[in-house]
Amino acid sequence: MKNSMLRTVKSVLQLGCWIVVLGNVLPAFGDDSDVIQIEEHWQLHVGGPDLGRTAPQVTMIMSPTNTLNGAFFAFTLNHWSYPEFEPGGYQLQLWQGENCVDVKHGAHSNSFANDGETITWVQRITLNEGSLKFQVVDGQSESWGSFGNEGFCLDISSQLTRLNSYLPAISLGQSGIGYAGNRVSSLTLTRLRWVTKDGVEHEMVAPIDIDTDLD
Repeated sequence: MKNSMLRTVKSVLQLGCWIVVLGNVLPAFGDDSDVIQIEEHWQLHVGGPDLGRTAPQVTMIMSPTNTLNGAFFAFTLNHWSYPEFEPGGYQLQLWQGENCVDVKHGAHSNSFANDGETITWVQRITLNEGSLKFQVVDGQSESWGSFGNEGFCLDISSQLTRLNSYLPAISLGQSGIGYAGNRVSSLTLTRLRWVTKDGVEHEMVAPIDIDTDLD
């Protein structure tokens, strides 16, 4: 399941350049300040959806660390992929290595239906006293209207004490269009936001477009 869900890194050189840039502009991840919350702000531009084929189908990956060997999260758009495929809607998944251990279905089950539609959302990981929470908030789309909220989340106990080992390259390399990439104009990480234990908020605004032409 994991191998079919996760995307092999396509553009290693391009991502490598961004890793260098991100490493230079995210000082909190490498210093003594404990990062306790990370947000990824995403934008998906659908060029021409196909209702008959439930196309396109998007899977986003986000890990609290620099690996997928432990706990990580998936967010699927325009389909559910676990425990079996269902067309339309969106779904949160909690993975432990190769095993999916928890899911939450979104409130909307219809498929993308609007040409030129733009979907925006925020993926947030929060660490609080041994609890790791992944949630999708502030979602907006023509097909679903507002989606994602404080209650659309999954939690797991964790031995992590901070999120400083998080790498944007995990999300950039493993997220993407699993089906009908030709029906997506762009999938873009528009900004990163992170909060340290002392309450200081940090932000980087530098759009990074994932290569979506998978067909």
